[in-house]
Amino acid sequence: ALCPHGAAAAGGAVMTAVALAAAPQRRRLSLPLFLSAIIVALLLLWTGVPLVMAVLWSLVDPDNPWSYPDFLPPTLSLAQWEHVFTYSSIGRAVATSFTIAPLATILSFILSAPTAYALGRMKFRGREALKVLILLPIVLPGMVVALFLSRVFELFGLTQSLFGLVVGHTLLSMPFMLRILATSFEAIPQDMIDAARNLGAGRLALLRHVLAPMVLPGLFAGSIFTFITSLEEFNLTFVIGTPSYETIPTVLFGYLGYHFIRTNAAVVSIILMVPSVALLFLAERYLKTDYLSSAFGKM
Repeated sequence: ALCPHGAAAAGGAVMTAVALAAAPQRRRLSLPLFLSAIIVALLLLWTGVPLVMAVLWSLVDPDNPWSYPDFLPPTLSLAQWEHVFTYSSIGRAVATSFTIAPLATILSFILSAPTAYALGRMKFRGREALKVLILLPIVLPGMVVALFLSRVFELFGLTQSLFGLVVGHTLLSMPFMLRILATSFEAIPQDMIDAARNLGAGRLALLRHVLAPMVLPGLFAGSIFTFITSLEEFNLTFVIGTPSYETIPTVLFGYLGYHFIRTNAAVVSIILMVPSVALLFLAERYLKTDYLSSAFGKM
């Protein structure tokens, strides 16, 4: 009769020991989760608060201004949006921006692809130095680059022209396309290329069935960065394009100038921000391993 009681006592002791051993583990797991929650909350505040403030300022009713000590606007209205679209050149600026950005993206890809292939697949002296040199337009201050380029554009008669703006935006956004495409070409396994050649694939077949599918994620990412860079470019557009051509950033900086108009600037900032955010969500949605899986499946 004592055996079951002893067994039960032993079982209880084992369960207690297991629980005591698991308790510190639960505490250790809770700390990373807590830190992750704090980081996520800070990121939401960092990105969400400016967005909410921009939306609220764009909806302020001019008849009931938003001022201290009001925590929120007294009333909401679309009057600021109507004012911006009626009395500013935002419509023409949107059309100009969405004309230049796709053209700059396409031209950037055409000019970057051969150099990116050479940087990614070929070995030559000075390759690493060239990769660093490509990033110089990103590192240098934008207005400095714009002022020096403006002189060159003026010599070739490219100022105050749409073609000049497309060329300028292409030059400023090419480093993103070049660097991303070069990394994509470099990541392609040489064994796949050798296997395709052993199976009789020529240059066109190799490009179509191996290189293009494998580089597609990099092309997609580079296109997004190039498009957003062109869409948000202000310095070069202001120096060589205005007053003949206005883009969304030039209209925005006009409201941020000496006569600072916060409500109208909020409207234009939302117009500029929505395409960029949408493209980033698109990249997050489609830049997955499915592209690489489909590429491997075609071999």
